[in-house]
Amino acid sequence: MSMTVAKIRGIRIKIHYTFIIIFVLVTWSLSAYLIPTLLPGLSFAVNLYVAVTGAAVLFSSVILHELAHSIMAIRYGIKVRQIVLFIFGGVSDIEEEPKEFQKEFNIAIVGPLTSFGLAGIFFLFSFIIEDIIGIGTSTALQAIDVVLYYGTLANIMLGAFNLIPAFPLDGGRILRATLVKRKRDYDAATRSVIRISIIISYALMGFGFLGIITRTFVGGLWILLIGWFLNAGAHSYMQQKELGSILSSVTLRHIMNTNMIAVKKGTNLYDVFTKYFGFYMKTAFPVTDDSGSVIGLITLTVARAIPEHKWMNTIVDDIMIPRNDLIIMDANSNADQALNKMAIRKMNIVFISNGEGDITGLVTKTDILNIAAERKKYFDALRQE
Repeated sequence: MSMTVAKIRGIRIKIHYTFIIIFVLVTWSLSAYLIPTLLPGLSFAVNLYVAVTGAAVLFSSVILHELAHSIMAIRYGIKVRQIVLFIFGGVSDIEEEPKEFQKEFNIAIVGPLTSFGLAGIFFLFSFIIEDIIGIGTSTALQAIDVVLYYGTLANIMLGAFNLIPAFPLDGGRILRATLVKRKRDYDAATRSVIRISIIISYALMGFGFLGIITRTFVGGLWILLIGWFLNAGAHSYMQQKELGSILSSVTLRHIMNTNMIAVKKGTNLYDVFTKYFGFYMKTAFPVTDDSGSVIGLITLTVARAIPEHKWMNTIVDDIMIPRNDLIIMDANSNADQALNKMAIRKMNIVFISNGEGDITGLVTKTDILNIAAERKKYFDALRQE
């Protein structure tokens, strides 16, 4: 669950609901510990204002960090869909991971470099305020200096944290790019980084647990959560690689369905629900014109958003996803590529084109996952013999 809060250079900035949790925690930790230590005697209102400003500086820095990744990816012709802020920071949702080591290295390293650059800028302004302007007894200048100090510290930590050589952090991608440059084997490099990531994640979880039982509970808990986050990210990469390997030899031609059940244009929603959704128990159907050509897709989610009393007067043409917005691929395309496109576009159907603009079949996400499950069972059985 996330909402769009801004759009920068065509890139949507979204906030996940977990972002609210971390924003509150950072604000609380600043107001309870850092600010009273550096600037004692403030009223509750001023303390809170400075803390919120510090938290805003941190997450603005995260956005700039991710924007640096995104802009570098765009320079290489890679589409960036969005940036999402969540409890562990932010992530740039790019269409594909580059397999050329130089591209991946540049896209990954520019994030930490941006954070370190921001740390330098905050430090410079803090130096100007302290040594050139002079703080004196001005509470406002003291408060600004505290925020600048925190901005410096936060960006150093953000840059350093992202250099940990583990997926899904920048350091993991930098390490993979380095291994690819040396070994020229992308898959082998990915497997190596996955193993290193898992080792690092378990080490962090161990340190976090020790911290909880021996020293500070909050600090240990954060280290434990970070280790869990890295562990989940590493295993997610592992599953993606296994799935990609299984599907590497499967083309859409092998699994496409040429007998499409389609809704004709002009059909009202009442008939769609009674004769299609309710009868076939499927969540989406192609929409065809009078000649049988696919012109769109009607989904259960979209259809259910229409009140029942309007079904008779609403036709599929009005609410269907138009053909230009569908995923259309060649029959010789790889099933793994199709699955990635579905994930990126958040759709469950790929239409198959014959190369001349005509759609001759379709493949669903379930079709691909079923063939992957069958092949995995086959390979597992071979290994057991």
